[in-house]
Amino acid sequence: MALEQESNRQLIQRRLNLFRIPVLLIFVVLGARLWQLQIIQGSEYALKAERNRIRNITLVAPRGNILDRNGVPLVDSRPSFDVLLYREDMKDRAATVRFLTQKLGIDPEEVERQFERHRGTGLYRPFIVKEDAQMKDISVIEAHRRDHPEIKVVPEPRRQYRYGTLAAHLLGYLGEISEEELKSKRFPGVEAGRLVGRSGVERFYDRLLAGKDGRRQVLVDSVGREVGILDESEPVIGGEMRLTLDLRLQVVAEDALRGKVGVVAAMDPRNGEILALASSPSFDPNSFSRRISGSDWNELVRHPDRPMQNRAIQNSHSPGSIFKLIMAGAGFGAGMLDNDPAVVCRGGASYYGRVFHCANRSGHGALRLEQAIAKSCNIYFYELGRNLGIERISEFARSLGLGSPSGIDLPGERGGIMPSPEWKLETRGARWYPGETISVAIGQGAVSTTPVQLLRAVSALVTAGRLVTPHVLLRAEGDAADQPGRWPVRILPIEEAHARKIRQGMWESVNAWGTGHNAAVPGEDICGKTGTAQVVGKEARERMKEGLEDHAWFAGFGSRDHPEIAVVVFVEHGGSGGGAAAPIAREIFRTYYLNLRSPGADGND
Repeated sequence: MALEQESNRQLIQRRLNLFRIPVLLIFVVLGARLWQLQIIQGSEYALKAERNRIRNITLVAPRGNILDRNGVPLVDSRPSFDVLLYREDMKDRAATVRFLTQKLGIDPEEVERQFERHRGTGLYRPFIVKEDAQMKDISVIEAHRRDHPEIKVVPEPRRQYRYGTLAAHLLGYLGEISEEELKSKRFPGVEAGRLVGRSGVERFYDRLLAGKDGRRQVLVDSVGREVGILDESEPVIGGEMRLTLDLRLQVVAEDALRGKVGVVAAMDPRNGEILALASSPSFDPNSFSRRISGSDWNELVRHPDRPMQNRAIQNSHSPGSIFKLIMAGAGFGAGMLDNDPAVVCRGGASYYGRVFHCANRSGHGALRLEQAIAKSCNIYFYELGRNLGIERISEFARSLGLGSPSGIDLPGERGGIMPSPEWKLETRGARWYPGETISVAIGQGAVSTTPVQLLRAVSALVTAGRLVTPHVLLRAEGDAADQPGRWPVRILPIEEAHARKIRQGMWESVNAWGTGHNAAVPGEDICGKTGTAQVVGKEARERMKEGLEDHAWFAGFGSRDHPEIAVVVFVEHGGSGGGAAAPIAREIFRTYYLNLRSPGADGND
């Protein structure tokens, strides 16, 4: 009996030993895992746990307001709400997508694109699923807060362009920051999904306008409701800007361009302040305050008239007969016009084995410089061009800024082309032919300029060599815009007596029934020069079923003795400069002198 009991006890002991080993192994594994979780990964999981109850909310700073020179608001911010998705609180992605599409009317493909775009960012970083939410959207979200704590409504200031398309190219628009820009040093501290300046003033002065976002750290419960505030820093609004632009003049410029493709640029030639800068057709930058859809963007960029392009600084064309003013300045600089030579125009002349014609095929007779400018005689400037040669023409034109950016404080400016033998050899691998100089002498051939470049060059001629830097910033909060030297002015060696002769020729063009007479304003000494830039040759146009009209130019200023406003008008395929561009300039001058000019102003510095 005793032996049997001992045998049973040993059996039970062996079975207990077999049971203890797996139990011991289980505790070893649990202990190891506990060590890993609490010691090795403890800080990581503590941070995750903290995030489950502490939420950091970005308080977006409103961008600074933009005003015209008289303090009229052009761009400001309005209150709005965005719908954000916090993926860390999302329990069922499919259910979340259904809610967003069925209850909030969001395109399911757009939702999936947002998920894909933010796949590489941390789950604790929310992203926007709907901008500028309406009250009905907010009500739906609040009613389903318990079921969908991952969906939140947050306030965000929305950019507001008060006059829609007005001055859109100058003001610019906003766009979502790209991944490449996030990695660059140009946008320090900017988070993914934020809107930054994409063009115009909004881009050039983005840092000044952007402000500094604030932060709010809050406690949330299991359904994402805020139950307390731990810390908060208020956003700092961006700096306010006052532009040189005059809204009243801008309205007139854009009204005059309505239905046309072209540019109006007006500037104070004494200091370079841009008074109006209109490019037509235009676009509404308010469309970009919400992230623009792909279809709307494609419609804008594929439009045949390219409404997104700022033609004032990004399109260059042959200046046509406006270039005759530069030729006059080059002639004075070379001493060829000091004796006021006369040239006989018979309607055409032969140069280097080819006949070149004047616009007036019957001829102008004997002309001196002032009459040649007023009547836009080609023969006079053909002769001057042959005597000067391309090297001297190019050197003088470049001294006026042609062929290089003007330095205006707007992004994307083109440099244009001022040809020379060196330029042709480098870009086209060919030598310069003397016959090409004859075409350049009247602003045709390879010479190409933007409206703002031409505005600057003509202003320098009529102010006896005062080459200003065009600019749109008048002053800004916290900026050094008012400091001397911010907008450099070069003084070129152009004598006042020579400038007076050029001004007189431009005065006769407008006031003595020259080619610019359609720019005349009764009682005011308006001066100007028309230009017609050939698009295709006459023979080619005759072969075309629908001929392309020439480009129309006008460059002018007022008044004759004290230039205080300079204007350039360009109308694409407008026909003649006198018929299409000069009447638009007249409206600018009329508005300036009858409504805007300060009482008693005499144009003196």
